[in-house]
Amino acid sequence: MISSLNWKSLSCALFLVIILITPVYAQITNYTIAPESNIYVDGTSNQTPEWRVYATEITGTVNLNEEGNVDTAQIVVPSKMMKSKKSPIMDRGMYDALQANDFPEIIYKLASVSDVTASNDTMFTLNATGNLTIAAETKEINLPVEGIRKPGGAIHFRGTHELLMTDYGLKPPSLMFGRLRTGDELVITFEIVAVPAE
Repeated sequence: MISSLNWKSLSCALFLVIILITPVYAQITNYTIAPESNIYVDGTSNQTPEWRVYATEITGTVNLNEEGNVDTAQIVVPSKMMKSKKSPIMDRGMYDALQANDFPEIIYKLASVSDVTASNDTMFTLNATGNLTIAAETKEINLPVEGIRKPGGAIHFRGTHELLMTDYGLKPPSLMFGRLRTGDELVITFEIVAVPAE
């Protein structure tokens, strides 16, 4: 039979063990989006076979769970920071199509991750299910993602996603009195570099 004193000592020891162990298993690693991250969108028009616009500002966070897997993520691009880098006319038409004055941000928020597969110590793939908000519409999308762990702790995520502008209630831009008309189909390519938060 355990004496009252020994029971108190054992209880204190167990409490200290729980306090010391819990942070290890509950630890979540926080990452921020590095400036070298890149997102660009390719489309078509009746004038040229392809056009491209770039996200010139990207912010967000990525969090890893205690197992080192992606747990949460959010990526934000200001609508007016999508730029063609060539044509101010194209930029204005795109801002109108994105309804940028009323909806100043394009937001992706991760909902869940599945099918995480590591090919070696640094490379892995996963399927990301999340919500993409453009203008007034939010759609659930599935993204096959490739990941590479870099020296120093950074993680490089990359992938592509195809969508229709009309699925988000957007009207493809028509510029120069209709002489330039863009297509409905878009291909988004992302290369997100996440670095440990300071």
